[in-house]
Amino acid sequence: MPSRADRPSAAATDARQDPGSLRAVLATGGGATVGVLAGLQVLDSVDGVMFVVFAPEIRESLGISTAAVGVVGALTGVMVALAALPLGLLGDRYRRTTIAGVATLVWAAAAGLLGLVQNLWQASAARVVAGIGKANEGPIQSALLVDAYPPAVRGRVLGLHRGGQPLGIVAGPLVAAAFAALIPEEHEPWRWAFAFLAVPALVLGFAALRLPEPARQHSSASSRGVFASLRKIPTLVGVVIALGTFGISVTTVPIYLNVVLEEQLGQGAAARGVITSVCAAGGLLGAVAGGAMSDWLFRRSPGACLYFAAVTLSMMGIGFAVQAYAPDVTTYVVIGIVIQAMTFAGIVPLSVVVAAVTPAESRATAFALVGVFTALIGGLGGAVLTGAAEELWGVQAAVAVVAPAASVVAGVVLAATVRHVRRDVDRVVR
Repeated sequence: MPSRADRPSAAATDARQDPGSLRAVLATGGGATVGVLAGLQVLDSVDGVMFVVFAPEIRESLGISTAAVGVVGALTGVMVALAALPLGLLGDRYRRTTIAGVATLVWAAAAGLLGLVQNLWQASAARVVAGIGKANEGPIQSALLVDAYPPAVRGRVLGLHRGGQPLGIVAGPLVAAAFAALIPEEHEPWRWAFAFLAVPALVLGFAALRLPEPARQHSSASSRGVFASLRKIPTLVGVVIALGTFGISVTTVPIYLNVVLEEQLGQGAAARGVITSVCAAGGLLGAVAGGAMSDWLFRRSPGACLYFAAVTLSMMGIGFAVQAYAPDVTTYVVIGIVIQAMTFAGIVPLSVVVAAVTPAESRATAFALVGVFTALIGGLGGAVLTGAAEELWGVQAAVAVVAPAASVVAGVVLAATVRHVRRDVDRVVR
């Protein structure tokens, strides 16, 4: 049986009526679920940003090279991508709040242990375990939110959840700076910062264990059967391909833009951290606005969500190209704020569409596929393509070519997918 949120009568009603205020919906669906999961998004981003900020101190403390600390930092992202599919398959079979809680507690332990490591291998192991714990965000948390709240407000709920990511990017450097100011350098502030981060992670992990599990049908199909059924959803296939292409731009290009900040605009590490935080504020606004826009568009036409995402993500890539040639820091920041707003505003409606075209019993796996293609296909492809372009034309030209090309192609794929979305939504409703 489909979950209550996906019964035809509810879907038809939500498509035609004003869903009411978000406050009323949260009161019905429970504010704790989105609150706890959004809090986990914030901590996730704070953890990643703090590692970047403290990278020089970690390098010196452990006596390793810059390349080695870069690899350690990348291990978390790699493990998030690798662990997403197994967690997605588990999430379609078992209680997702338990999976989210246990995974968060594992991540909390890894964050605390990072403050105790003494060599490269210990640090690597801690970040690998942290990545496995963090991997529940895409498949488990997204599926939970989709089933916990009515379809008419999924966009706003997912927007609030997604908004935790840029909020964490804003807060991360501030937390790092606070520990650097309060803890004497000889006591290694970075160790205290990660130990501190484990505390709220533990609290939210136990809170996640107590969250109610939305009613739904559990999957009894084999993993091969689940993947086979998902491949038969043209809209999902189109979104996955588009986000894999989009990942080429959004995963690698920001690294090269930091090089532009240093080499062309003369900004040191501390200044680049502040600039990144300020730009991330645009992502927070974009996530919230994109959530509201997604609900409004979806009630009128699910295809409109794909068109909206196609336009915003295409403009994001073009914005990266303009940002690479910004004449000064102020211009760079203004463009960066707009780019981040468009990025998060475009991602939220795609999550709404994925939820609408995927059966409830396989949603966690569907969200996992989206994350894997974005991180692995897009990330690895972006590293190769942008690196080759940089060798040929230099950093600025590489960004100006790769970012718009990848984003526009993603937009074209999304626009071409629109013709399938209504049929796929109706199939799930039936």
